[in-house]
Amino acid sequence: MFLGQSIPAQGNGSTQHEDCLILITGCSDGSLGAALAHAFHQKGLTVYATARNPDKMSGLKSAGIHCLTLDVVDDSSIKSCLHKVSKQTGGTLDILVNSAGGGHYQPFLHLDLNRARDLFETNVWGYLAVTQAFLPLLMKDASAAPDGKKAMLVNNTSISSVLRTPYHSAYSASKAAMAMFNDTQRIELQPFGIKVIDLKTGSTVSHFPKNRTNPPTLPENSPYQPIQKDVEYVIQGHATEQYAEDQTKWAENVVLDLLQKNPPDQVWRGGRAGLIQLTNAAGGVIPDVLGDKGFQQLGGLDKLEKIRVERDKEKR
Repeated sequence: MFLGQSIPAQGNGSTQHEDCLILITGCSDGSLGAALAHAFHQKGLTVYATARNPDKMSGLKSAGIHCLTLDVVDDSSIKSCLHKVSKQTGGTLDILVNSAGGGHYQPFLHLDLNRARDLFETNVWGYLAVTQAFLPLLMKDASAAPDGKKAMLVNNTSISSVLRTPYHSAYSASKAAMAMFNDTQRIELQPFGIKVIDLKTGSTVSHFPKNRTNPPTLPENSPYQPIQKDVEYVIQGHATEQYAEDQTKWAENVVLDLLQKNPPDQVWRGGRAGLIQLTNAAGGVIPDVLGDKGFQQLGGLDKLEKIRVERDKEKR
């Protein structure tokens, strides 16, 4: 099955598309990758779900989904997975979804640069390494397809790729970097019959908080201590949890978006994704200073500025 083919409905709500092969990274139980694997599987696609630890895909295995080991930051693991998939599929692949990821939230002043580098290894270079490895399989399917039918590459970059959320600098920067790679891939791979889609995911219920590598509290000597509660509210993930969308609903909507006849270049799904899409489109109209005020309030930085001003007055 290639992009451009219709998805006929079955009486039980599923479809039969065993000839459509999809590989998804980051599919540990409870993850967004796992939710996508279940949703594609229910549509009748042949799904290869992957994760660094195969023992954490028991839910997918019980559903009859193919589960393989893949550590996106380990070249030997990528090579091994590629070999297994090529052997089982005859060297072809219709869809690749890069969904593995991690997070690191901290004020830039306290940012652990080594962990930030590790974050980029997963959220950027891991995506690129997997994509380079599996591109020949996508290109083979696309080249063999009739006119108008394409293979598909999907990069889950998050709405954070366009946001200036305080204390998310490393995470947002990694997603923004991958979004730019995605846009360039879209242009460069189009001649080979590959549709590249940027999946901008909003807040969703998942085990993502377990993948964050930042401490949940501020250092005791932090100059941000006057607004400690505000900062920790953000770095602990509570700021986005309040509008998190159910991951099953998110995955079902994403799959419907991707399997339509002419999917968009960007898919915005998840909590607040629609709102961020609209505000991002208006980005050239709204001055940065207005947007910055909202983000400062989110992180309590407006309070900190007032505290600093008052302290300066007292010193005079």
